[in-house]
Amino acid sequence: MSSNLIQVLIALTQGASINTQTGAAYASTSVVVTDSTGVAQPAVVLKAAPWSFTASVAVGAGTVVATDLDVNGATLGSPVSQSFTEIGSPPTFAPTSGITVTPVVAASGTLAAALRKS
Repeated sequence: MSSNLIQVLIALTQGASINTQTGAAYASTSVVVTDSTGVAQPAVVLKAAPWSFTASVAVGAGTVVATDLDVNGATLGSPVSQSFTEIGSPPTFAPTSGITVTPVVAASGTLAAALRKS
């Protein structure tokens, strides 16, 4: 992954309840994020609300694919895919804006004498 990662929030929307096609109970939703590097991140498995999580992605185009799974790991319905483009923001710094040169004032006689003794 790129060294300049941007944290994003991935939020899923759940529809109305329907019967499973496999006859097995719903277990979870597997979500895979692929950012502009083209490397898929490890799947995040969501089992209950909140149906959201954060991910760190590289700047550029990517996709998120959510797949509902039954208790046996079989796919329920069709995976849902969402493309995105993260524009990011460039790193910032406080640039040097000036230099001050100040003469050092000579120490007073008393202070100078004390410093010589130590």
